[in-house]
Amino acid sequence: MHNPENSNTKGYIDTYYTRSLQVSLPTNSLVGDIEADVCIVGGGIAGVSAAWEFTNRGMKVVLLEANRISWGASGRNGGILSSGYAASADSIKARSGSEYARELYNLSKEGVEIVVENTRSLKLKGVNPTEGVLVTSRYPDADGMRAWQRQSLHEFGQDLEYLPRQDLRDLVKSDKFFDGLLDRNAYHIHPLNYCVGLALDVVRQGGQVFEHSAMTQMDLSGAEKRVQTENGTVKSKYVVLCGSGYSGSEFGKLRRSLLPIATYVVSTRDLGDRVHEIMNTSAAIADTRLSCDYFRMTPTGELLWGGGMSGLAKEPANLKRIMKARITDVFPQLSDVDIEVSWTGLMGYARHKMPYLVELQKNVWTMTALGGHGLNTGPALGRVLAEALCENGQRHKLFRPYGLRWNGSIAGPFVADGICAISNLKNGFREKLSSG
Repeated sequence: MHNPENSNTKGYIDTYYTRSLQVSLPTNSLVGDIEADVCIVGGGIAGVSAAWEFTNRGMKVVLLEANRISWGASGRNGGILSSGYAASADSIKARSGSEYARELYNLSKEGVEIVVENTRSLKLKGVNPTEGVLVTSRYPDADGMRAWQRQSLHEFGQDLEYLPRQDLRDLVKSDKFFDGLLDRNAYHIHPLNYCVGLALDVVRQGGQVFEHSAMTQMDLSGAEKRVQTENGTVKSKYVVLCGSGYSGSEFGKLRRSLLPIATYVVSTRDLGDRVHEIMNTSAAIADTRLSCDYFRMTPTGELLWGGGMSGLAKEPANLKRIMKARITDVFPQLSDVDIEVSWTGLMGYARHKMPYLVELQKNVWTMTALGGHGLNTGPALGRVLAEALCENGQRHKLFRPYGLRWNGSIAGPFVADGICAISNLKNGFREKLSSG
C-alpha cells in the first residue's frame, strides 16, 4: 500500500487520497498586502477551477485557502465524476423549464469533459480517469430504470446502457442489485491529485496560491475590495467566495445559506486477486438511494467505499465498523477484509440542491453548494464565471432561479436527517418486499 507518512500531506487528515498523493504544492501563507484582479476564497475544486480559468484568461489571481488545497470534501469524496446535479432532472425542469434544463445538463457534462481534458493536456499525475459509472437498484425496478434511460436520452442526449439482473450480476457479484444503468461517459478519479495538480498549474502560470491563510474579514463596500487574513490583505476588483461545508461565520449570509452534510468513506487493504470475487468491471458503482453506497476499485487494488449521510455533521466513533457492515451487506465474501483507513467529509448543500452561482453585490460572487457533485460542477461553474467576468459570457444566467436560500438554522440539520431517515425506511421496505 501507500505510505501514510507522505511528506507532502502535513495538515491533511489521513485518507486513501493523502496516502497516494503524487504532487506537491509549495506551502506558502499570505504575509503582507498584495493586489490582484480577483481574490478567490476557498481552495476546493470550485476555487481551484475558477483560479485556473481566470489565470488562463490573463487575470491576476490570488487564491486563499484556510487549510491545504482540497483539504475538505473536494479531496475526500468518492471520486465519481459524472454529469448531473444533486437536484433531480424533474425538479430542474419544473424550476428552469425544459430548454434551460437541457442547457444546465450540458453544462454539467462539460464539467466532466473539462476534468478529463485538463488531466490529459496538463499531464496531471495520479488522477487516473477510469471510464464508467454504473447506477444500480437494490430492488426490481425495470420499468423505472427503463424510464430513466429514455428520459436521459430523449431530454438530455445522455446514452445510458440498461443492464438487466443477470448482466448486472455478472459484473457486480452481489445479490443486492437487480437492475443497472451504465454511463460510459462518466469516470472516477483521484480528486486530490487533480486539485493539487491544477493549483500547481495556476502557480506555473503566475497565479498566487496561499494555504493556511484563512479569511478573517472582508471590506466589500468600495470599488476596491479588501479581504483580510491573520497576516495579510488582498486588494482586488473581484471577490469570489467558494467556502462550502466548512465555512464559518465570517462568510455571513452565505454561511446561513449552506447546509453541511457529512458523508463517510473508507478504503480496504489491497484486495489483490480477490477483486474478482466481487467485481468484473472497472466502473464505479452507486445505488439509487438518497443515502446510497458508492464504491470502486482503486488503481492500487483497494476497495474504496462511501456511504451514508448526516446533517448533524458528526463522525461516529465506530465509523470503521459501521462502514464494514455496509460493505459486507453487499459483499459477504469480504467479511475477513480489513478496513485500512476511514474518514469523513462535509459537503455543502443548498435547500434546492442546485449550486450557487450568485452575484451577491457588484463584483462579489459566490460559487459553492455543489451538493456532492463537485467534481463536475466545480470546473463547469469556474469556466462560466470566468466567461462572465472576462468575456461578457451569459451562461451564468442559467443559475438565476437558484438564489441563496436560508438553511433552516438549528432545525436545518435535523430536517435533513429526517428526510434521509424516511427515505431509508421506504427503500428498506421495498428491498424486503423484493427478498421476501
